[in-house]
Amino acid sequence: MSGNQRVCIWDNLKCFLMLSVVIGHFVNQYPDSSFMRSMSIIIYSYHMPLFIFVGGLLQKRWTKERPFRWDKPVYYIILGYLLKIGIYVIKVAFGEEAVFSLFTDTGIPWYMFAMAAYMVITFGIRKWNPKVCLTVSVLLALLAGYVVQIGSFLYLSRILVFFPFYYAGYLLDSETVFAFTRKRWVRVLSVFVIAAGVFVSFYWIDDIFSIIRMFTGRNAYALIRVANCGWQHRALCYGISVIVSVAIISLMPGRRLAWAEAVGKNTLQIYFWHRLILYIMMFSGFCDAVRAYCGPFWIPVYLLLAVALTFVLAPDIVGWPLRKVKELQMRVKDAL
Repeated sequence: MSGNQRVCIWDNLKCFLMLSVVIGHFVNQYPDSSFMRSMSIIIYSYHMPLFIFVGGLLQKRWTKERPFRWDKPVYYIILGYLLKIGIYVIKVAFGEEAVFSLFTDTGIPWYMFAMAAYMVITFGIRKWNPKVCLTVSVLLALLAGYVVQIGSFLYLSRILVFFPFYYAGYLLDSETVFAFTRKRWVRVLSVFVIAAGVFVSFYWIDDIFSIIRMFTGRNAYALIRVANCGWQHRALCYGISVIVSVAIISLMPGRRLAWAEAVGKNTLQIYFWHRLILYIMMFSGFCDAVRAYCGPFWIPVYLLLAVALTFVLAPDIVGWPLRKVKELQMRVKDAL
């Protein structure tokens, strides 16, 4: 497989995942709809585990020639706090309940802090036995669910739960991933995996929807409405996420798609802005108006809005404020 084809696949995959993230946040606003619940559990079964895995896979290995750059995790932390401030301001502006906490968050800023933590942790353990580290990281994630205190404070629960995906990505390389996922039998089996997942998610949604709290990585087992919830349920969700992720990678087209490339190379800015805009759409009553006035067609119209927003936020100009933040950060760093 050519290097250009590998790059195209990653751009296409990142585009697909970014669309999944935005659509996932849109559909979560209407849990009273059976269709939206089915969409939620499908998306949450893979979108963050695979998104974080790709982040680890594309992370360059640290060497003497390529030393660890502290400005990268610091940049993610800065964006995390800017996102928290933006959400707080929007909620206050619309008269919604708003709470600002330096070290706790149940919303999307967690991803920024988690990515910063993953970079630092992976750098710190880079010389340790990788098989032992991966095994321990999985065990910690399985055991963390028994401690209710490990929740949104310091984003610790999600950091622990999703770190194995980042670390697994870091340990692997594109050649290894492609060598497996592009096998014919894997691709054929992947079609059945996706079809089965969609069928189960729509046909048995009322029976399985409670497990979605496990996929978010934020909740202790005691807070999940599943009988005798424990490590085995998290292990099951891990297995589902891995299988579905492999299926998605294997079915991702390998040719250049200009529209996918535009989204794939600017996922950070889309992630940063889309939730702020969605809050404005929700608090202003716009989304409810779409549901009220579009009648039986409100769901496709609503989902098209999510897709449109993803592409509207993709142009480089939208990322200009974030690039300015990065430039200011680097100037401060050089001045110190």
